[in-house]
Amino acid sequence: MKKASYIASVIATMPACLFAQTVLYNGGTFITADAGSIIYVDGNINNNSTGAIHNKGDIYLTRDWINDAASGCLDPTTGTVWLYGNAQTITGTQSTTFNNLNCENGGTKTLNIDTYVGGTSGVLQLKSSPFILNTNTLYMTNPSNGGITRTSGYAVSETDPTSGYGIVQWNLGNSTGNYAYPFGTISGGYIPFLYNITAAGAPSGTGNIAVATYPTNVTASPNNRPLPAAIGNLNDASGNESAVTCADRFWITNANNFAPVPTANITFSYRDSEWDNSGGSTNTIAEDSLKSWRWNGTQWLNPTKGTDNSSLNTVTVSSVNILSIWTLKGVEPPPPTLCGDFFIPNAFSPNGDNHNELFKPRNNCIKDINFKIYNRWGNLVFETTDVTKGWDGSTPRGKEVNEGVYMYTIKATLNDGALVKKKGTVTLLK
Repeated sequence: MKKASYIASVIATMPACLFAQTVLYNGGTFITADAGSIIYVDGNINNNSTGAIHNKGDIYLTRDWINDAASGCLDPTTGTVWLYGNAQTITGTQSTTFNNLNCENGGTKTLNIDTYVGGTSGVLQLKSSPFILNTNTLYMTNPSNGGITRTSGYAVSETDPTSGYGIVQWNLGNSTGNYAYPFGTISGGYIPFLYNITAAGAPSGTGNIAVATYPTNVTASPNNRPLPAAIGNLNDASGNESAVTCADRFWITNANNFAPVPTANITFSYRDSEWDNSGGSTNTIAEDSLKSWRWNGTQWLNPTKGTDNSSLNTVTVSSVNILSIWTLKGVEPPPPTLCGDFFIPNAFSPNGDNHNELFKPRNNCIKDINFKIYNRWGNLVFETTDVTKGWDGSTPRGKEVNEGVYMYTIKATLNDGALVKKKGTVTLLK
């Protein structure tokens, strides 16, 4: 079948279904798609500088959306556009104002220009596709926290200040509720930023919360570079470089056009490779010590704040009403315990002088134990599974035993999983 290019040169009302191949090119007219109608383009949609599409139905395309019209091309409050192909871009010389924008079919969707989605009640649906911001800003104009939904898709911010941030700006006004900025990594890890508003702000204009995030270069020296724009150090209160105790990621958050700004509980998400050294980082961090660390414009603020949930890889900070630049900071883990030898004394003297009062194995790494003592007739006189307890020379009923030689058996598991089995004799002296 011969492929065709559809060129609109007159004002047209589309029929219930229109199927086009290769390209739908609007050369400068008004195309109207009525409610219930479908336009399917197996290729690009290209809207020139004087064109407009009044879409009240559904527009499907498998390749790029290209807009050169300053009007935004679409009516911002009606209709749905489906990015239905594999690799697709939203591009052109002018931004597009989408109402509903659905991204699916698994292919990567990329912004090559700032883009508006949501109208007053529209939705961005990230069904199964990575949505790459590519140093551009996605403006969510629907103030509801349901303005962005996802199945398995996510928005990829990830560009550093040298290239320019990829930003999600949510024009949420005086709303409350939990706003999920559905960020993900280039490799597909889901790392949402949650902004749970507990007290609404007072917008003076288009009140919005804008967020970007990016990972740092783990091979840089020092680590955690590049730093966000206008920040010259990663020093603690003593002036010491803190890269090795900071997660390899920054968040750039801004509250715009509020007086006052909302109060919110915010949650940062991170990957394991961003706090440990599995990705080649020089980090030495105890994960459960991670807390938020905020830049106040001149320095990093202490103390750090928040609560880490290591099972969810999140840090949550309550009652935040100042937004700026953040990272996560922890402390170095304690030095490993020196286990020492598995030492068993051959005598002890439970006589009340506070010296050698207990008989027990000596080792710093015993995890589990089964410890038994027998007299010379083979009768059990002591037994414990408590690694902290030893034998004080008495029976289970509290009766002191006589001096003499007693037999012991020990079965122990160490912290590294090693199994220790010992048996022998001990002399009780008084």
